[in-house]
Amino acid sequence: MMHKACCILVMKTVGVLDKHCINTPLLTPVISIKTDMTYHIYLGGSFDPVHHAHLQMAMTAFEQLSALHLPVTVTLLPTAGNPFKGVPTPTAHRLAMLTLATAYLPIGIDEREIHEPPPVYTIDTVRQLRDEFADDVLIYLVGQDSLSSLPRWKSGEQLPDLVKFWAFDRVGETKSIDPSISARLTDDLAQFLSDDGLIYQDPSSIAAMSSSHIRQLIADGKADTLTDYLHPAVIDYIDTHQLYQDS
Repeated sequence: MMHKACCILVMKTVGVLDKHCINTPLLTPVISIKTDMTYHIYLGGSFDPVHHAHLQMAMTAFEQLSALHLPVTVTLLPTAGNPFKGVPTPTAHRLAMLTLATAYLPIGIDEREIHEPPPVYTIDTVRQLRDEFADDVLIYLVGQDSLSSLPRWKSGEQLPDLVKFWAFDRVGETKSIDPSISARLTDDLAQFLSDDGLIYQDPSSIAAMSSSHIRQLIADGKADTLTDYLHPAVIDYIDTHQLYQDS
């Protein structure tokens, strides 16, 4: 009987100088990545509106784990409202735009937060997900701005021990990171997947765009620039429903 492998073994190498001063590869300990569990990737946000950078983050993480032949799901998690931001566009509009933007992508939408009265805190959602997927891996995607504010989140110091954070930089932006967070950072994906408590700093650069900037472009009558930021179906939806005219 054949048995399915339950892990991927990653053998890493480093260069060392031998006595003849020749740079010789040296094998380091094997890193084991478990394959007998599903890796659930989540990207939370107001998605007001959902834009290309959101989808780029989700698909970048999905493709990297898929390339390792890991069982993986990726899901957008729209929130009722961000405790640090203003009142969002009505739920029905934001969900409709998410559905349009992800129609041909392997991306799901989880509505658990968007129907809750704000504020909705990540720690509460993570605990729900941890109960649902007790034997699996939870990964939250965040931008550098969210990562820098993590110590201010409710129970932020507990979160990296409950869920894995996968962080992206936006082109041209730098944020100072709290030492308690920077101590957990790694740019080694295999190490991140095998060790608890680490935060993966993805070397991929995400397009510098924000929903607030897009809303302002629309309010300023610059809708002709939206193709750089939004899915065509989302642009049509915004135009049809006259959204963000007074942002």
